[in-house]
Amino acid sequence: MLKLLGAILIIGSSGALGLAAQQGLRARIAAIDGFLKALERIESEIVYRLTPCGELIALLAREGGPHAAPVFQDITERLARNDGLSLAYKWGRAFRETGPACGLQSEEISILCDAASFLGRYDSEQQQRSLRLTAARLSSVRDEAAEDLKNKGSLYRTCGLTLGVLAVIVLL
Repeated sequence: MLKLLGAILIIGSSGALGLAAQQGLRARIAAIDGFLKALERIESEIVYRLTPCGELIALLAREGGPHAAPVFQDITERLARNDGLSLAYKWGRAFRETGPACGLQSEEISILCDAASFLGRYDSEQQQRSLRLTAARLSSVRDEAAEDLKNKGSLYRTCGLTLGVLAVIVLL
């Protein structure tokens, strides 16, 4: 009876690890989608309403969605400190420190950190072009992540269960 219970626990935990890996890929895609929406919002606010960067970041901290809001909240808190550091520096630090907890990986964080180099510095048309370029780069990464999910998602789940069964066979 104990062997059966142990076998079930081993197979279940191995399967759970495989499902967690698959869910990590889904979370990455959801995070990228959240930041693509945030970039669209930034673009529309800058181009049509000429919203200042500080107000825009505070707006995204409130309405940015579950993935983007924590990062923009961090940027808002950093901007409130008035310590003489630039927006680009505070933006980059917030994305590097808070981004991984929101589901972003280093590639997406790097792309989004590059966006700070032009926000609030140029006219609205130049910012719009740069935001569209950033969104296109981020969409490309999203497409790669979706392809990974398609190709590897079920593989992770299946391998987790298979390794659990193999471990049970070896241990018995």
